[in-house]
Order: sequence, then structure tokens, then C-alpha cells
Amino acid sequence: MRSIDIAGVGITIALAAAAGTGASHLLPTASAAHVEPARKAPSQPDVGNMLLQGLRDTPGCLAADAANWESGKNSIVGWFESKQAIIVWYDSQVHRRLMEPMGGASDEPLAHIPDDQGPILVIASITFSETPQIQGFPAPISQISIELFAPLPGGAHINGRLAPEGFQVEHMRNLAPTQQP
Repeated sequence: MRSIDIAGVGITIALAAAAGTGASHLLPTASAAHVEPARKAPSQPDVGNMLLQGLRDTPGCLAADAANWESGKNSIVGWFESKQAIIVWYDSQVHRRLMEPMGGASDEPLAHIPDDQGPILVIASITFSETPQIQGFPAPISQISIELFAPLPGGAHINGRLAPEGFQVEHMRNLAPTQQP
């Protein structure tokens, strides 16, 4: 299984792929217990950390994190308080720079989502392959997507959640004991 430390290199690979440079040489090796630091070319900027920091610095982005999946997908996850917060990110300099190699951004992002929608979870994912598999996209990837999700009421947690505390979920139950043993 190939996995990457997205916080260190994740979108660097997507950006390099979008620019047509390829980036499979940037993939580190990993075990279930330890992820080795990602290697990058000396002149390669750390776009993965730049992206995560850009998300975290966006007003209304409650948190951002990175994940790699057993299926081979590598993701950046952002929790936003509202549609407007996503649009602030969408219009940010960091996002615009990432979109340029792929033809630019839409003039009407999220046009089909109600203005009062929130909170929203956004997951951007990419899957690497041995050879390019997307017509017109020269990098060795087989999949790239950006998906949006809204929480359903319910759920439970003890001593923390996957989502940040500010990501409001109706009827989420805190099952932590009221007294420490």
C-alpha cells in the first residue's frame, strides 16, 4: 500500500500533477504505526502545509486535517461553519493559485447550495496510479474529487470528536462520565 503524509506533501503532489510534472517520486513509505516524513525536491515548496495553513487561516474554517485511506485515496478535509466560509476559502489567493493549472475557478461556486447552509464538511481527494488515467491530465492519477457533506442530527462521543467542537451537530451526545475515577 502506498500512503503519503498529506500535511507534508499532499497537495504538492496534486499541484505538481496539475502542472504536468508528475510526483510519484514524492511518495514516502509507511507502516500502520508510522508514516515516514515525505521527501520533496529541494526547490519544491511545501504546498501541502501551505494549503492546510491557508485553510486554517480562513475565517469560518473550523479546522483542516489530512488523511490517507486504505483504498489509496489521499485527502484534505476542511470543516466550515457555513457556505459563506467556503466561498471565502474559494476566493482566497491560496485556492486561486491551486486552481490556475486546472483551468481556473468557477464564477459561481456553490450556486446550488442555500445561503444559510452550514456547517459543511469538504473533502478533496486524489488517488495516484502508475500511469496517467484522466484524459488531458498528464499526471499519474486515476481520481480527483472535491465533495461536500452536511451533518445529520445525532451521534455520540467520549473525550473528543473527529470534527472540531465548533462544527455544530444537533443532538450530538457527549457520553463522557461526569466524574473521573
